[in-house]
Order: sequence, then C-alpha cells, then structure tokens
Amino acid sequence: MIRDMWQDLGYGLRMLRRNPGFTAIAVFSLALGIGANTTIFSVVDALMLRTLPVRNPQQLVAFTTSDMGFFSPYAGLERYSDLTEVFSGVSAICLIDRYNVTLNNPYGGPRLNDAGQVGIGLVSGNYFSTLGVGTVIGRPLTADDDRGPGGHPVAVISYSYWERRLGRRADVVGRTLTLNDTTYTILGVTPRGFSGDSIGQPSDIWIPIAMQSQVMPEKPGLLTDQRANWVRIVARVKPEVSIKQAEAAAQVRYQQLLRERMGPDPPPQESQRIARLQLSLASAARGFSPQRQSLGRPLMVVLIVVGLVLLIACANVANLLLARAVARKQEMVVRAALGAGRSRIMRQLLTESFLLVMIGGTLGALFAAWGTSALAAFLGSGLPRMGFATPVTIDLDLRLDVRMLAFTGAVCLVTGLLFGLAPALRGSRIALAPALGRRGGHSGKSVARFSLGKGLVISQVALSLLLLVAAGLFLRTLRNLQAQDIGIERQHLLMVWTAPVQIGRSGPAVAALYQTTQGRISSLPGVLSACPSNAGLVTGGGSGSGSDGLTVQGQMPKAGLAGGLGRAAVGPGFFEVVGMQLLSGRDFTPQDNKETAPRVAVINETLARFEFGNQNPIGKRFTQRGDKGDPWEIVGVVKNGKDRSLREQNLGMVYVPYRQLIDKLQMMFLAVHTVGNPAAVTARVRQELRDIDPNLPVLNIDTVDEQMSGVLVQERLTATVAGFFGLFAALLACLGLYGVISYTTARRTNEIGIRMALGAQAGDILKLVWKSGVSLILIGVAIGLAGALALTRLITSLLFGVTATDATTLATVSAGLIAFALLACYIPAHRATKVDPLVALRYE
Repeated sequence: MIRDMWQDLGYGLRMLRRNPGFTAIAVFSLALGIGANTTIFSVVDALMLRTLPVRNPQQLVAFTTSDMGFFSPYAGLERYSDLTEVFSGVSAICLIDRYNVTLNNPYGGPRLNDAGQVGIGLVSGNYFSTLGVGTVIGRPLTADDDRGPGGHPVAVISYSYWERRLGRRADVVGRTLTLNDTTYTILGVTPRGFSGDSIGQPSDIWIPIAMQSQVMPEKPGLLTDQRANWVRIVARVKPEVSIKQAEAAAQVRYQQLLRERMGPDPPPQESQRIARLQLSLASAARGFSPQRQSLGRPLMVVLIVVGLVLLIACANVANLLLARAVARKQEMVVRAALGAGRSRIMRQLLTESFLLVMIGGTLGALFAAWGTSALAAFLGSGLPRMGFATPVTIDLDLRLDVRMLAFTGAVCLVTGLLFGLAPALRGSRIALAPALGRRGGHSGKSVARFSLGKGLVISQVALSLLLLVAAGLFLRTLRNLQAQDIGIERQHLLMVWTAPVQIGRSGPAVAALYQTTQGRISSLPGVLSACPSNAGLVTGGGSGSGSDGLTVQGQMPKAGLAGGLGRAAVGPGFFEVVGMQLLSGRDFTPQDNKETAPRVAVINETLARFEFGNQNPIGKRFTQRGDKGDPWEIVGVVKNGKDRSLREQNLGMVYVPYRQLIDKLQMMFLAVHTVGNPAAVTARVRQELRDIDPNLPVLNIDTVDEQMSGVLVQERLTATVAGFFGLFAALLACLGLYGVISYTTARRTNEIGIRMALGAQAGDILKLVWKSGVSLILIGVAIGLAGALALTRLITSLLFGVTATDATTLATVSAGLIAFALLACYIPAHRATKVDPLVALRYE
C-alpha cells in the first residue's frame, strides 16, 4: 500500500512537470485563494474567535450596564467584590496611553527614554489572579500592592515590552521606570502572548490602580468619584454558579450603588429612570474589543469574498482536470486493460489533485505570512477612533501559529476534495470495449459528458459577477465618502494632534499651551493662521452625547436628534482657519476667550434647525447637563462640518471658547492654514512644537486627505480586497470559459472541417463556436444578477451614497464581465476559423 502511494506520488509529480502551464495556473490560483483565506481568517480569529491565554477563560465575565456600557465607577468594585458566593474574583481595569515613560539604568548609565506610545494598564491588585495569569520572571501584582492610594509604586511588564525594550535581560526584576516623576519598581514579566484582556489595544505595563492620581495627574481623585465611569470590571464566575445567578446577584448591588449616587431624596423621575437600568454579564473569554463591533461585519464580508474566490479557483482547477481527464482517456484505458481497478485509477487521479493542493497550500502559507504582516500594518495605519479621547489604533496579534496552519491544512483538504473528486470519478469511469474501438473516444456523447464543465463555468461567471457587484458598491462607497463636502478647507489645511494630558498637563496648563502654540505656529513661514481646539475634525469617532443634554431657556427640552450632540472648545478665529462657513451671527473674539467673560457659543446648522426651526437662534440661551455656571448665549451659526464620522448625517455641534471650558482641556488639536501644500510645512511645525515643549507628545501631523484615508481604513479594506479578488475571480471565470470553449472546439474539429468542406464561411464557424460560449455567459450573468439582487441587501449598512441594488453598478459590472468573457470565447472561435478543412477531415 505504501509502495503504491509512493508510486502514485512520483507519477503525479512527473505528470505535473510535463504540463507546466496547467500546473502553474492551478497552483497559483489555489495559492492565492488559500493564502487570502488564511490571512483574513487570522484577523477574524485574533479579533473575534481567539480566547484569552488565561486559565479557564470561559469563566470570565465583563460587567455592562444599560446606561454606560462596559464602564463603571471604581466604587462599584468593592460592592461586587463582596459577592463571594458567585464570584471567585472581581477586578477593575483602565487602559491609557503614555509617551513619557523612562526606563532607568541600575548601573548608573544613561536612562532609556521610550519615545513611542506605551500602553499602561491601571489594574486592581487581584487582576492577574482573577484572570489566572502568572509570570515567567518575578511575581504578579497582588492585593497587598493595591492598598492605600499612592502607596505602592510597583509595576509588571509584558513579555513583548521586556523583549522589545530590555532585550529580555534576566535582571529585569528590581529595575525601575519613571512615569510622571514617580519611580516604579518592576516586579515581574507576564508570559509570552499575554498583553492584557483588551484585544487590539495591548498593555505594556501594569500598575496598581491605587496609583491612579500619580499616573493620571490630570484627573486626580477618580478612585473616590462615584459619578466617573472610567473602569471596566471583569470577574471570574465560580464553576458551580450560572451566569444568570451571578447576574441577578450583581444587579442588586448595582441598584444599591445607583441609589447611593443619587443621594437621600432623589426626584421621583430620577428614581424611576434608575429603576429601569439593568446590569448584565457578558462573556469575557475573548477579551474586550471596541473594534469588534465596528470591524466585525466588514471582516465577515471580506471573509465571504475570499471564500468565494477560493470556490471559483476550485471550479477552475476542476475544469482543467476534467479536460485533462478526457485527454488522458486513452491512458486510463491502457491502465484498466493492464488490470488497474477503478479504485486504483481514482486514487491516482486524487493523488495528483492533492499534490496540486499541497503545493498550492505551501505557497499559500507563504502568501499568508506576507499578507498578515501587510494587513496588520494596514489596520494600524489610520486613526479609526481619534475623537474626543486619546487615539487608538488597531494592534492585533496576527501570526501564523498552529491554529493558522491547522486552518490552512483544513482548507487544503476541503479544497482538494472540492476540485479533485468529480474529475477523479469521471476519469476512473472506463468502458474498455468502446474505448479500445476508437482512438480518441471523442464522440458527440463525450462532448455531452462535459456538461459538468459547462456547469462549473456558469457557476464561476455567476459568482464572479456577485463579487464584482459587491466590489463596485464598496468602491463607489469609498469614492462617495472621499468626495463629499466635509464643510472645511481641504487643500491648505494641516491637522496636528498632540496629547498634553500624557505629560500631566490639563486645564489651565493646556490653555496656556493653546495660547503659546497658536501664536508661534501662526508666525511660521508658509503658515497663514493656526487655531487650537480640544476636538478635531474628520476624526472617525462616533456620535455625541445625545440631544437631551441641551435645554433651551423658554422651551421644553427636545429629544430625538438622530446624530446626537457634541461639544468642542475652540480658539478665536477657528472657523476662519478651518474654512467653516459662518451662516449667521459672528465668530468668537479674543474678548470671548476669557474665563470671566460672558458665556457664548456657536452652534451648527443641524442643531439650529432641530432646536429652533425657522426662528433666529442668535441671542437664545441654553444649558447642558453637567454644566455649572451661567447659561450659554448663542452668538453664531456655522455650516455643518464632518466633526467626527464621515458618515454622520445629523450631528449637532456646540462650539465654545476654550477658556470657558477650561476643565475639559486635555488633548490639543491644532488646525494650521497654509499658503501652499500643507505637507511642506510639516517639519517646521513639528520642530516648533518640540521647541515649545520637548516632552509634548505629537501624535500625528496629517493633511485632510491623509486623515480621511486613515478614518476610512475599514472602507479601504473592504473596497481593496473586494476589488482585487473580484477582478481575480473574473479572470478565473474567463480562464475557465476559455478552457471549456477551447476543449469543445478541439473535440469538434472534424465537424468543423465537414462544415467548411460543404461551404461554411469563417463567419459561420465563428458564430457556431461563439454561440455555445455566449449561452454560458448569459446564463451565468442572469444567475449572478439574481444572486446580487438578493444578497447585496445584506451589506446595505456598509454602503454610503449608493443603494445595494444600484442599477448603474449592476449594468456596468454585467457589461464589463460579458465583454471580458466574450473576448475569452473569441480566441478559440477565431482559431477554429483558421483550421484547414483537409486537416480537419482527417482529425481524430
């Protein structure tokens, strides 16, 4: 048996070498399909399927509430920790980024300033014990390290950070690092592969949450603030307790916490509102990922696209194998005559199929290794969540591990069966007497038997059309998003992002930085003007806080503004700098930008229309929930801009002078209006910021188009992948069509010779051959259009400015595919017209 297998392998390799064109097309098609599926699956696995590398991850749950989602006050930790009858551990986590971490040299040498962004995890002392994670060197944090605010400056670092910044030095335990002038002693290193429970935002350093005020000097006192929702709470449910039981117990504590927050005599309406709030426990086995929801559907679409491409590749290879099986019929007849049974012949043909898929799978694994690196850079290249908080890029752990190789192996196995089984069954079905009686075995009956190949071509055309329609819709969506009016200057605007909060600056210190920066950047050569803000434009963030946070004096509060409500603190002249049109009223002046000045505001046209209809809003006064002090007076209305998402339609915006919202100043977005190309002044702006404050983290300096490109990372991913693989699928379909028409034309050579001898002209032969190809194309296109009309509705939420059944896209794609396919038919048809009738009549 083993000897027969080796013989089959050796013979199969010789046959593949004898047909290099066939082998190259089959292997490349399979390799690209398998590699693409492995690459996309690696992202899906890392973001949505892979469980945390911790002990019994299925026992972990995350607390989520109907009012604040996954975030809660730290005060809730103590309440939930008392539920020892249902939880074996409850811990709190807060993730932040810092640029001012310094690794100290214990030998008195120079200190190592970490110039990059460092992920800091503020965690309760039992975080590692709750998750079930130890250390490879030293020890993890414990409850004793988290007792007393500010009393335990210790830290644990990740294996990745240890390797990246300290070269895996064995003496890491006991070394120190400095953050915000506080020195922390390193206690241990976590195992390789563990970077916290947040997927896409890995932690490099974990510090006891009791050190919150030292780590976050801009927000001291969060540990005792019962209204600040800033931590996530994760717990481990005891094995004998169900999720529902634990949820019921936690709900009681949640309601107690809410009542304590309200005080002794809350208003009846507030009591009723709080009574409706619910706490639920979500599985935390796969970790926490804010990108999971936003990227989930695009990734599923991309995975379906590459899966269909692999299916088309399988159909194409099956067609090639069917053609080879017919061409090798005489060989199989001889093998059968020499005593080979049907199972033996079938095994030989299947061995050749699996040789193809093994070679293709190996090459596909190499493609996947390159593809995962490229995709990781692609996902982390933009600013998908830069809004009113610190920007977060997607940093996934994409690697070809055992799981990926197992997935690739499974895909190869299924692929080999998909395209190899039918040709093997057909090729092993031998009738000796008729076959030996004819040299070629190419009767009309054999042509009819090739109907399976025609069916495969029809399916290829249909699937290719479906992919091309999806690609067309995604490309038009991307173009529509890029080309829309975003309400600001696009050609001469530079967007600068900095994070003063990460070096301990907030409030008045940031306001002083705003003033200094505006003056110095505005005086640079090539710069017309500059203006700071605490919130940027075209940031890719979500909607605001909700329109019910605003109350206009003299009228009932309104609710229902679809896009929500946002607020930004800006400097005088901001609207002129960014090119945002003032529709009525006036801009802010330097006199408005004083803490003692009357409180004034500018609103956008969406909010003006929603709150005031056709009335003039100038002079109206309003308050916002959480504000202290006098009401805001509206002094101007500006045209809508894309303040956050490029898809937003009805976001209401309130703009106020930054010194009148001084307690909200943490980030600094600087809009720079330039004379010429804004990219030309980037280096000068960066140097000037370094001169103003060498420690100021400059996160990004981009033109508007560059920032839009980053914000549209999801749309670029789907459009790029769908477009590339849609064209590749169309190419495969046309190759399959070319192969079928070439084969049927070759089998009808004798018939063509007879027709030409009886007076048929070249046009008649061309029409004869083309007719069979055109029928396959039209049937495939019809099926593909029906599928597109039915299935593209599933991607409606991913589209912008185009419907899922857009007639222009359907017509353009159909016409293009038909023209491409007709060209594939024309080549063998044209070749048939050149056949010499005398040669054709003798053809067998």
